[in-house]
Amino acid sequence: MRLLSTLARNALPISGCVVLVVAYWLWGLIDHKLILGWVGLMAGLIVAGLTMYARFGASVTDAREAAAWERRFTLKSLINGAAWGVLALLTLPAGDDDQQLFLVLTLTTVALGATGVLAPSKPAFYGFVLPAMLPLALGLIVGPAKTFALAGWSMLAYLGLLLLLHDLFHRSLTSTLMKRLESDALAQEEQVIFDTAAEAICFIKPHFMVKCNRRFADLLGYSIEEIVGRPSWAWHANNDEWRRIARECEPAIRDGHAYTTVTELRRRDGSLFHAEITGRAVDPGNLALGMVWMGEDISARLKTEAALKASEDRFRRLVSLSSDWYWEQDADLRFTRVSGSIFEKNNIDLSTTLGKRRWEDTAVRGVSPEQWRTHRKLLEQRKPFRDFVYQVIGPTGDLRWCSSSGNPVFDATGQFFGYHGVGTDITERVRGAERYRHLAYHDMLTGLPNRRLFSDRLEQAIARARRKGHRVAVMLLDLDDFKIINDTHGHSTGDEVLIAISHRLRQAVRESDTVARLGGDEFVVLLPETLHAEDAATVAQKIIETVHEPVAIVSRQYLLGVSIGLALFPDHAATAESLLQQADIAMYIAKRRGGSSLQCAVELDIGNGEKPRNSSRAEHGSRKDS
Repeated sequence: MRLLSTLARNALPISGCVVLVVAYWLWGLIDHKLILGWVGLMAGLIVAGLTMYARFGASVTDAREAAAWERRFTLKSLINGAAWGVLALLTLPAGDDDQQLFLVLTLTTVALGATGVLAPSKPAFYGFVLPAMLPLALGLIVGPAKTFALAGWSMLAYLGLLLLLHDLFHRSLTSTLMKRLESDALAQEEQVIFDTAAEAICFIKPHFMVKCNRRFADLLGYSIEEIVGRPSWAWHANNDEWRRIARECEPAIRDGHAYTTVTELRRRDGSLFHAEITGRAVDPGNLALGMVWMGEDISARLKTEAALKASEDRFRRLVSLSSDWYWEQDADLRFTRVSGSIFEKNNIDLSTTLGKRRWEDTAVRGVSPEQWRTHRKLLEQRKPFRDFVYQVIGPTGDLRWCSSSGNPVFDATGQFFGYHGVGTDITERVRGAERYRHLAYHDMLTGLPNRRLFSDRLEQAIARARRKGHRVAVMLLDLDDFKIINDTHGHSTGDEVLIAISHRLRQAVRESDTVARLGGDEFVVLLPETLHAEDAATVAQKIIETVHEPVAIVSRQYLLGVSIGLALFPDHAATAESLLQQADIAMYIAKRRGGSSLQCAVELDIGNGEKPRNSSRAEHGSRKDS
């Protein structure tokens, strides 16, 4: 309704101009009083429309009132349509051919404009267009002139066409608005989760704050707006401490691991507090993409731990653990106690666990024999252990990840009494780590393997080929005319086209083959076990035919071609890098020869004047900007 109000209000000046043109044209053809009366009626409707749109804009937004406002807009559209339709009653009886033709053109143009202006509401459009056009069409049909009778039937056909066109506009607009509302709702939900997280979270890219949640801002005593854009060393105790963390975290983060440390942070008022912070790179291979840091104030915990007596050592170490349940074992390593709210909430029966050793519990999964031997060796040596990870089958049959930590218990004489410890459900943490690993090795847009994962698979395929004596085929693909889609219909449409093409490429090859996206509109296909070059050429032809099929996005279809460069191991290159280079050169030649074709590296002749692809990248580099 807001969109309908905006469009209709913006159309009022145009409507007023059309009214004046019609009045000028008819001034010398019919009674001046009738014309002035009609102009006055239209002017009153324009003023009434302005008043109604102003009231709508000033009203409180409430979705429950949308239906009532739509009825008001429909009634106004009905009156406006009748006012335009009354022109036929005023002019047809005494009008000449020129006058009737002018009236036909005027009303059909007004109706066409209403198709777009009233696209948000079907009732409002029907209320306008039917009374506006039907009187003229019927008047022409029953009139004496056969030519204008035919024009009347044509107007009815035109009216039907407008109804279909409006329906198309309305459905397209509704679909677009629904997707927009769903995206906004999802973004709002994610922001609420981010802002209400118990831990302080921030995103730094690189060394400067890009985003943080409310908990982080509150922890430092700033507002979110004051923190964003500031350097990361601004809230460390001093620059030396910041340099230490930056130096120590880089090796672990580049290896794809999380880095955790305890440091002092400075609040806005200058006071210091101890915080445990954990950082992880968005992409370990490209630290310029930024890092996510999570932290919490552990000042109270450290103070409590420091104040505990030596006799309370067991409880002090248990408090430092992030626990979901507590457990105890006797000297024979059998569970004597397991307690925690997690078992009550999920109605888990602990009777099958009590009296058993951890490795005797049939619900425990996911531990290799070697891991069991290492764990049992620690227990036999009466040493503490931390983060022993295993899987358990939940009450609903779902598989959960757990982490257990424990300390041996001795009496005053040194006699071993068993183990006390805690367990934690780390399922979400493991799943989050899996998602991070997936992002590191897959393209974010299409979900296909990225260059990093593809290079690894290519190296493995070449190693197997050397042992078994078969071929490895690499096909480098570049979409033809993709830049036109980006420039004409925007990058969002281009992204949808790339997603559709990626699905087609995956379906065009075997399960054992690999399809990866290198960037922009460039893909690569790996056929790890190929006997003959003809087999790879057959797959390439299938890909060309698959890509050439129209890609339907919303109500449009896009036609694309693909240029393919094919290189075989060991026929054309002995290493993965050389194989990709040969495929790249072949693809560039296929592109220069018109595209939508396959070029095999065996046909290349560098001495005939063809340039390698990397030497002419500037000639077509603009295609790589999707």
